[in-house]
Amino acid sequence: MNELLSVIIPCLDEEENVQDVLREVTAVLVDSGINYEIIVVDDQSSDATLHLAEQWARMYPSCNVRVLYKELDRRGYGAVVKYGLAFAKGDYAIFVSADLVDPISLIPKMFSELQNGSDVAQISRYLEKNNSNTIPFSYKFFQFFYRIGVRVALGKYIPDSTYAFKMFSRSKILSMGLVSNRFNISPEIMFKSILAGLNVSFISGAQGVRVGGVSKFKFRKEGFGFGMCLIRAWFHRNRLIFWF
Repeated sequence: MNELLSVIIPCLDEEENVQDVLREVTAVLVDSGINYEIIVVDDQSSDATLHLAEQWARMYPSCNVRVLYKELDRRGYGAVVKYGLAFAKGDYAIFVSADLVDPISLIPKMFSELQNGSDVAQISRYLEKNNSNTIPFSYKFFQFFYRIGVRVALGKYIPDSTYAFKMFSRSKILSMGLVSNRFNISPEIMFKSILAGLNVSFISGAQGVRVGGVSKFKFRKEGFGFGMCLIRAWFHRNRLIFWF
């Protein structure tokens, strides 16, 4: 079977990066022979992101790129990728950051993991020590304590539950429902996959460093949502309140 991979690229004011990330993603996908579609979702950017994405799609029609403008009010990263999932057709799906920090070269390895029986292939930045060197100290500090919370909530150690760079069976993840509108959609997918008994594989990888633009992740906005994911996971695991 020639499974289809949906690559969703959420964008908010990424005019400096959007064409570069499209170029890199398509190069990897074409070289690997993966059957794919790329969906760029623009979250009402105030710069030329939408125009540049549409321009690239017109210039390279054979690359199967669709550009969507999310007309609903901004709600955050999670709302953008859910919008993309609603239009996706793939058997598998992956979110790729427009800021070029994700190890795009690992997409074929992730795809292979799913073809060999995994339901989720998660890139982990903590399986090898040097892979976490590019993560800012404040992020690593937060993640150290978050992993402790994950162990308490789920009763097991998860190497990297917060990194959004994961590939998954689209139908299985959607069947559990996704409710997070912000960056906490990443641990939501991971926790629900673990709680549902899905087959999750971890692949060692390191993220890069943003060159252009500004990161949209802000601790003061995201902390509550990440904490709620832990609480919901603990309640679900203990069969007190079901999350899905």
